[in-house]
Amino acid sequence: MDGYPPAFVAHNVPLVVISGLGSTHDQVRAHENGIRISSELPLVKSEDAEALLKHFKTGDASDLAWNGREHSGRNKLRVKSVGRDYFLPTRNAVPASSSTPMSPTAKPILHSPLSPLSPGSSLFPDGLLDPKWVEKHQEHVPSAFVSFYTFTSDPNLATKNDNQLKTDISNIKSILSRSGYRTRLVVVLLSEKSIVQSPEIEERLSNIRKNTNLDSKTSLFFLPPNSSAVELQAFVESITSTIYPLCIEYYRDLSKHSRRKRNRGIVPPPTAPPTLGTSQTLSSQGWNVRYDFKLGVFAEFRQEMDAAVRSYESGYEGLLGPDVLEAISSWSPRWNEARLLADVFAFRILRCLLWNGNTTAAVRRWQSHRERILDFIDRRGKGSSTYGWEAWEARWATLMAEMVLKVAITDFNPETNSVYLSPEKAIAIGERTQPWELLHHPGYWYHAASKHLIARRNLALAIPEEDRSPPGSSPASAIASKAFTYDTYLCPEPHQENPLPGFHGVNHSELIIDCLSKAIKEFEVRKQSRLVQELQLIAAKEFMKQELWEDAIRVLRPLWQKMSYRHEGWWNAVEEIGWALRNAALHFGDGGSVLAVDWELMNKNFTNHPKWHYDITKSLQGLENVQTKPVVVLRDGEIHSFLSATFAFEHAGGKVGETCPSQLTVTSTALQNAAPITMTGLKIEFEGSMKPLVIRHQADAEAEVQRPVIFCKVPLEDAGSNGRSTQSGQADLTFRPSQTKVFEFSSLLREDGSVRAISATFSIISDTFDLDYEHAFESTITPDLWWGKYGVKKRIARANASSLVVLPKPPKMELKFVEIQGQYYTNEQIILRLEVLNEEEADAIANLEVRLLGEGAPPITLKAENVSETETGEDDGEEALNGTPLGKIPKAASTIVEVIIPPIDLPSVYELGLKASYNLVSDIETPISKALTMQLEVINPFEANYDFSPRIHLDPWPSFFAHEDSGDAAVLAAERKAHGLSQKWCLTARYASFAIEDLIVEDVDVEVIGTHGNIQCSTNKLIEIPEGGLRVSPRNLEEALFDTYTQKYSLDDRGTATLDVSLAIKWRRDSPNSPTNTSILAVPRLLVSSSEPRVLGAVSYSAKIPSLIHFDVTIENPSNHFLTFGLTMEPSEKFAFSGVKQSTLQLVPLSRRTMRFRLLPCVRGDWIGPVHCVIKDRYFQKVLKIAPTEGMRGDKEGILIWVPPDEDLEG
Repeated sequence: MDGYPPAFVAHNVPLVVISGLGSTHDQVRAHENGIRISSELPLVKSEDAEALLKHFKTGDASDLAWNGREHSGRNKLRVKSVGRDYFLPTRNAVPASSSTPMSPTAKPILHSPLSPLSPGSSLFPDGLLDPKWVEKHQEHVPSAFVSFYTFTSDPNLATKNDNQLKTDISNIKSILSRSGYRTRLVVVLLSEKSIVQSPEIEERLSNIRKNTNLDSKTSLFFLPPNSSAVELQAFVESITSTIYPLCIEYYRDLSKHSRRKRNRGIVPPPTAPPTLGTSQTLSSQGWNVRYDFKLGVFAEFRQEMDAAVRSYESGYEGLLGPDVLEAISSWSPRWNEARLLADVFAFRILRCLLWNGNTTAAVRRWQSHRERILDFIDRRGKGSSTYGWEAWEARWATLMAEMVLKVAITDFNPETNSVYLSPEKAIAIGERTQPWELLHHPGYWYHAASKHLIARRNLALAIPEEDRSPPGSSPASAIASKAFTYDTYLCPEPHQENPLPGFHGVNHSELIIDCLSKAIKEFEVRKQSRLVQELQLIAAKEFMKQELWEDAIRVLRPLWQKMSYRHEGWWNAVEEIGWALRNAALHFGDGGSVLAVDWELMNKNFTNHPKWHYDITKSLQGLENVQTKPVVVLRDGEIHSFLSATFAFEHAGGKVGETCPSQLTVTSTALQNAAPITMTGLKIEFEGSMKPLVIRHQADAEAEVQRPVIFCKVPLEDAGSNGRSTQSGQADLTFRPSQTKVFEFSSLLREDGSVRAISATFSIISDTFDLDYEHAFESTITPDLWWGKYGVKKRIARANASSLVVLPKPPKMELKFVEIQGQYYTNEQIILRLEVLNEEEADAIANLEVRLLGEGAPPITLKAENVSETETGEDDGEEALNGTPLGKIPKAASTIVEVIIPPIDLPSVYELGLKASYNLVSDIETPISKALTMQLEVINPFEANYDFSPRIHLDPWPSFFAHEDSGDAAVLAAERKAHGLSQKWCLTARYASFAIEDLIVEDVDVEVIGTHGNIQCSTNKLIEIPEGGLRVSPRNLEEALFDTYTQKYSLDDRGTATLDVSLAIKWRRDSPNSPTNTSILAVPRLLVSSSEPRVLGAVSYSAKIPSLIHFDVTIENPSNHFLTFGLTMEPSEKFAFSGVKQSTLQLVPLSRRTMRFRLLPCVRGDWIGPVHCVIKDRYFQKVLKIAPTEGMRGDKEGILIWVPPDEDLEG
């Protein structure tokens, strides 16, 4: 928007002046006789005042985007902060001292200083509009004057302060009233105390309001002290939202005033008549143009863009009508003023249309104005074939670009990548819309402006030398001729547009580059790469015209490397960019860029210049300012090289130890007159296990240089390069235009895996430069060729001939386990004997790698002949022996390796992996391997179930009524002797073998792991294992009995006690020298003590009468209570008994009592019963169940007793 007065193109927002909070604007008087608003009261200085001023400036809408979306919130006003003094512009111009009234009694009619009717105005007598008028309303005359004051709370100063406030407020109101402006006064009082703290404040505020005639709702605001930051912000928003309608009403009143004056249709008389020649006052049509412009500006102040468009359209049509612009002579200064006003009208119309979202209408309006001005210039002006017209075209396009940026259209955000916008809904359905009528992003308009700037420069360069002479060096007739020839509207004179040597003027290249840079930025954001590349080339040429070689290189080098023209085959564009880069690099001294461009331009797809050498060794001739030796690295994806290469393996696969034929085919597509190029070296890189191939140049004097295809076999030998092993050979590396060279290799495959040829690097090392060209091999859909000495031998029909699958060499080393067991069990050490047998034709040096995979895998040990034991560590649940050396194994010989796995506690399944890696003595570099895997399952050899039943302890219980001296406390603590109740239990363990073979059990015992409940425990094994062990067959059930004795440490302890025990079975395999293993079986936790009474049954057989059975019932009372039990013994048909049939038993605390019954059974060798003996607690009415002991068992209905047969009783 440069070139236009800022006031004409600025967005109009209601102006509010903030007085009393401090000044942030320079105080400049609007007029030497301006109206001064002053106050003698000091500025408000406090933290609240600073915060309020900050919030007001934050809400300033001056710099917001030109759209209704940004102005829809609280940011609606332009805030101007001043001190206590402010100047308003004068309403009427001061009459000139020399002016003479028309009659002795008449007074001159005074008008605005900016009116065409005032002699002192720049518009007098027939000017249209001065930008100072817009500046006056936007910068100087506020719609509201907000004055801040301190409201004291000191009772001694309250009256004085109130009187000063009333005087000051009344004075400002009087000044505003006399000024003729309708600015609204708003007063804000910042108090030191709140109304709650000082109730008289309300009365004082009421007094001030009455004496100053301020409206309490819209003109007087009160802020209590100690307000929070949120409250201060809300207070500012409250003031803004309150005065905004008043501001809008202010500009509406101004619109009404202007509309009334327009509707009168009368031209006001001037202060003094014009006296210069044929000058005349402004016509009524010109006054209508003025009023329409004012109405549009006031509508913009109110943000009523539809009304503004209507006023601007009316003024625009009137301006370009036959009575205004058509009536002005082209030589008159008013001509350019009218053109400027027409541009301003069109600009403001465009802004209003874009504000309302009418994008297509705005573009059409932009084109319409351009076409109307073009027609007008061709008819009335100096024509459109001048540099002035092209300058205006560039400015008009730039103005549109800047406006689109300022409007900040959401659809043009970088993340949307939108190039243009669709027509708005206001466009009628079916109406045809041309592509150029759609609103494009700013880069489009900057690009258009750059084209006009280039055309402007071309026309400026065509200016004759006599017209370029500066003023004072040409005769008056020549100067007059230039005035009628060249259009200088918003552009310099010819002597500045294209100055003579030695004079300063317009820098056209700088203008073009600036416009192109802005366009490139916009196109890059939207990924329009082709336009970006085109504009970058134009910008680089502009830099080169100014001899800014470094800037040209900075643009051209990345363009040359990344341009899309190369991949799309636009060779003319590639060539143009390449020659431009070479020219800039040659002047700048960039030898690397010169070499890179020369390498590419040797391709025959580019234009042949017969006078050019096309020799890469001569590229740096004439380059004098090179500081260092250029080192260039080129890749086929970045340039269009004249060298191309393919690589192919003859076969798709091979095996380790075999040779593999392969071919590298290099083709030169250089221009025919290009010099042959000789490489220093050639390197082929592989992905996989193959070593790189390095070919060094060796001239071949006998080679047939004219043949189109040259075949060469290259012998290879192992070598090293930069600490890396390679395969090296020598060949003639001279490549001539249109020639194909085939290099055949034979490589020994040493490692298995996939191999793929990646790239070939051609190297040139000379005294002046170093150059590497890297060509990557890519798979193609066309078959590769396999060349012979006299031409094509065959076609290779594979998807990717540059890849090879190398299979391992078939191993002849055998791995097998010997003396392996059928099943392995927990808690035993596992020893696996592995035989490593060498069936190769030569001795082998072997390493053995062993891995035990599985959850919780233990560390393993490897023991080999003539090798010390090696133990693994733990590594993420996988145990391995990496490369344990086995030494040299002669051919047809073997060695035994023991893999030792420590005892495993839990059943598991592991995977045992073994890998023997070895090298033959005859071929030490070729590794060979043999692998073996085995699943190792470890199971429990035994499973068991348990029965835990009570028994009668024979020791007497302690008496509750007897006192026992405890003795010395220290001695008791050291001995830890139990004094509680003793109990006896029987643990029955029934275990079975789950092995697949007979196992020898040497011992079975119970281990007490822990006790809970403050008791001591001991066990006694009842069944002894015979000497030599007990043979346990698979699935056979065996039984082991253990007496368990428990006793509380304290007689007063009534808590529950439990035991944790385990069953330990010592066993071995049924084979000589088998080691003894111990399997630990878990036993559920055993409950051994309780404070509840219990009943135990016992059976004994009479020694005198063989058939008589003694049945004893023992009732135990371990509690501290006296208990009463009822006993009932019912008769049975299966036996006769003698004893108490029904009785009541009373038990004191900590006592037990036994009742005996004599039974005479009716049967022998069988169970009798059930014995219905009922024990009932009289207090709780609870029946106690009799716990059976040995010779008894429980039943649903009672107790069953075993009656031995006669032979057992007699024995």
